[in-house]
Amino acid sequence: MRSRFLLLSFLIWLVANTSYGQQEDSSISWLATGSATATYFPNTTDHSIQLTGTHSEIALWQDRSVFTNFFDGLHLISLDLSGEGSDASGNLHAPKYSNLSLFYSLGYDLYLANFAHVQPYFAYGIGNVTFSNRTTDSTGAVTPYAEKSEIADWGIYGLNLIIEITGKLWLGYALNYYQETQSIEYQTSDGSIALGSSQTLMLVWNWERVPIKAIDPKSSFWGR
Repeated sequence: MRSRFLLLSFLIWLVANTSYGQQEDSSISWLATGSATATYFPNTTDHSIQLTGTHSEIALWQDRSVFTNFFDGLHLISLDLSGEGSDASGNLHAPKYSNLSLFYSLGYDLYLANFAHVQPYFAYGIGNVTFSNRTTDSTGAVTPYAEKSEIADWGIYGLNLIIEITGKLWLGYALNYYQETQSIEYQTSDGSIALGSSQTLMLVWNWERVPIKAIDPKSSFWGR
């Protein structure tokens, strides 16, 4: 965790020095939601159980330099995952996983045809992880394992595609890949959850009205 924190600190310092003295930025925020996946490895074996769920996100802000097209942002991301399957011994597992984290992102905005934004990015976040498990053995005996919470850091990289629909309201699609493996440790049952990926739809709000083809940037949101 410490090495990743130092790397993030260096990248923030680098971006801050690159954009020093530049005053004009373009700011957006968005709401996003979509499907997410992960893989549960019971008893630290190669046997795996697929988890599915949702990725929910609030982008508090994303500021893009109009001089360099590099951007940074702050995001609140929630994951909620669950699944069910058998391990190599035939025991049934029903793990659940949730995560609420605050992320800082860095990326580059490629502006195409004056209405589309392609944004490769990576992000680093810290938040609260909650997990639990329930197992059923071959005799039908059920063992519920209590919910546990931990503080964890993790990373995401991916690609945003954002389309300018009006001067203020845009739509987007994001493909996100998670970089984290969470240990699931109980007295009689161990395992791990490897976070996978998500696909989300984005409702984007542009804080500065921009001209789009024939749209008058001075007109109101409703075009009057």
